[in-house]
Amino acid sequence: MRLNYLITTALLAGITLTAMAQENHSEYRSIFNKKADQKVAHGGYGAIGVGYSNIDGKDAILMNIKGAWVINHHVALGFAGTGFYNNLNKTNDPNEHYLGGGYGGFYFEPILFPKSPVHLSFPVLIGAGGVATIPYNNWDTHWGPHAYQDDYDVFFVFEPGVELEFNMVKFFRIAVGASYRLTNGIILNYPADIQVPTDALDGFNVYLNFKFGKF
Repeated sequence: MRLNYLITTALLAGITLTAMAQENHSEYRSIFNKKADQKVAHGGYGAIGVGYSNIDGKDAILMNIKGAWVINHHVALGFAGTGFYNNLNKTNDPNEHYLGGGYGGFYFEPILFPKSPVHLSFPVLIGAGGVATIPYNNWDTHWGPHAYQDDYDVFFVFEPGVELEFNMVKFFRIAVGASYRLTNGIILNYPADIQVPTDALDGFNVYLNFKFGKF
């Protein structure tokens, strides 16, 4: 399934670049090359968002931020970060554990037909993050002087996605998106009786982003 998803993402990115090239059939254009009377448009945006995922078999909330430089309206480059916590249901089970953490990194986003009121973009995040087990109602163990002994790990992450964007006004866009988070695996050993799958963080996400800037 992961391979099929990555192949699909690559094909969508190819369609995006092909559409950009076909906007003018009479001449070849690139992002950075321009004619004497043609200027490269520069912009940028900041974004905040909220999302949902299933992490380790539990409902999880996602909070994300992004900052990007927009080149010629069609490509955004920047950085993005996401925090997560999988006790969305607020379960009060003293024998249960939860996962919390975050990740971030370089952000690349081809944008298809950006001046259309409704259009698509294909964001890709490549970076790293950290995750920790959070025992229920165990402040001394998790946050005290003996915290984080063996209950955390770091990971690399690759997250391709697709967004449907709505140009609300010139400086504001709303994006409804979906992505797939793929990591190199995690190992969590604390407490000893907790068995967390190595692929616990891998999975689909859905989210809503609010973007403000010059597009």
